[in-house]
Amino acid sequence: MIQINLFVGSRYPINRKQLRATAERVLKEHKIERAQIDISVVGSRKIKKLNESELKHDGTTDVLSFPQHEKKQLDDFPLPEGIPPHLGDVVISFPMAVQTARRYGKLVDDQLSFYLEHGMLHLLGYHHE
Repeated sequence: MIQINLFVGSRYPINRKQLRATAERVLKEHKIERAQIDISVVGSRKIKKLNESELKHDGTTDVLSFPQHEKKQLDDFPLPEGIPPHLGDVVISFPMAVQTARRYGKLVDDQLSFYLEHGMLHLLGYHHE
């Protein structure tokens, strides 16, 4: 069972269906059949605050990932029946997606999906190094 929890701040006009489909695709491509993930689309102040308080980086950013635990540990935690293990949280900056989409001539929803996939790869243990 895949459970995708989507939280959108400030009534941002996003394609929720596209974001859910992106999350499901990434999980299936990595052969994950049981997981839940929290996705938040937030404004500049919120992502700046998270970036500075949680990661100790100055300023705003486009996407943040907060893994709950390692991918290989997903089934190691006993949970009530029907509750998939929590993979982690991905937080996406809507204003940054708008800015980047404009710069590259993309749709904002496509840029949000790109950021989501990037963030999910971090949750799955892939890093920039």
